[in-house]
Amino acid sequence: MFTPSTILRISLYSLLVFIILIAASMYAGRDNLFRFFLDPKIPFQTYQPPPAPDYTDPSSWVQAPNTDQAKDQPQVFVVTPSTYWGGEHWNTDLADEKAGDRLTRIAVPNWAGPFRKAGTVVIPKYRSASLYSFLTTRNDAKAARAFAYRDVLAAFDQFFAQSTSNGPIVLVGAEQGGLHVLGLLQDRFNDPHIRERLAVAYIIDFAVPLDLFDGALQGLSLCADAKASRCVVAYGAFNETDRKEITRFRERTMVWDQKGRLQKTQGRALACVNPVLGGATSDFAPSRLHLGGAAASGLDWAMEPAPIPQQTSTQCADGILLIEPITSNSLRKPRSLGARFKPNPFNLFYADLAKDAGQRVLALQQRFETEGRLAPPFGGTIELRESPINKTPDINP
Repeated sequence: MFTPSTILRISLYSLLVFIILIAASMYAGRDNLFRFFLDPKIPFQTYQPPPAPDYTDPSSWVQAPNTDQAKDQPQVFVVTPSTYWGGEHWNTDLADEKAGDRLTRIAVPNWAGPFRKAGTVVIPKYRSASLYSFLTTRNDAKAARAFAYRDVLAAFDQFFAQSTSNGPIVLVGAEQGGLHVLGLLQDRFNDPHIRERLAVAYIIDFAVPLDLFDGALQGLSLCADAKASRCVVAYGAFNETDRKEITRFRERTMVWDQKGRLQKTQGRALACVNPVLGGATSDFAPSRLHLGGAAASGLDWAMEPAPIPQQTSTQCADGILLIEPITSNSLRKPRSLGARFKPNPFNLFYADLAKDAGQRVLALQQRFETEGRLAPPFGGTIELRESPINKTPDINP
């Protein structure tokens, strides 16, 4: 016969075991739980998107285009990573305070900051696809990504139309921004007059299939070395032990095809340019060559972070930039639900990218001087009309 105290003790133990089992189950399924809470649970076709930005209004930009520039002034167009995780919307509401705070406090200092010295930096606000949209391959998620790209395209067109400079252009896209920079390269830099101005395009933490350079990105190439220009720097950095993340990066990333459709990267060889060496090479770069990462979150635009150098070795292998475990706590992902899916709140190659961008802008300027520029395109068409021909009469001497 159990005493009341024994029954109570058994009940408490049973409850504790139940709680532990529930906690273990939630931990094992934490990724699915994260996705579940971020799902808008409404078809994109019936979804009412947030109001569109007006790119003629400076308030639609983090850093608006400067309409009074020197003719040869370099410019940097930055497409920021995801700042809205999901839940209510498929795409970011520009009035969302949390997303806006992540944009200005985390995304801009870390991903636009390294390029401040390369030229005048331009950063549009845009209705980026939610982080959830990149965790599923549903048609709704594809539509959200395409919707976001239309904002980026409109912003770039406005920037280009009102620019008074004819100098080098640097494109920067981190995480989701990398997808949209790929779109700009296909849809705008296919024009040789615009492509000749491309110093470099950075596609960071986003997979780029090599076969695109034989198709949608024809006319461009990966940067062969640190002095190359009119080229692409692309990489996704992972520890060798991050097998699950590497597999997701290789197989579940989706990129535009030549018809503007999103296609998986599964089974396709990926591009990798080592940001420490500055070239598409499989050479090993020891940690002593790493110029430094920075956790720039919270810094004002005018403030330069102190880079933390020699944090990792780097090597491109099978389309992945392999790195060592980082020793600095400020350059490691925080521990939180869904953290592995979120953009990094730091830039591991902050100083390396800053130097790289400056070198490529200078290289393109030197090419302008030695190779010249393409003749400007015709301003318009001339209509030819039929005109009567009057024969000159014979004149007898």
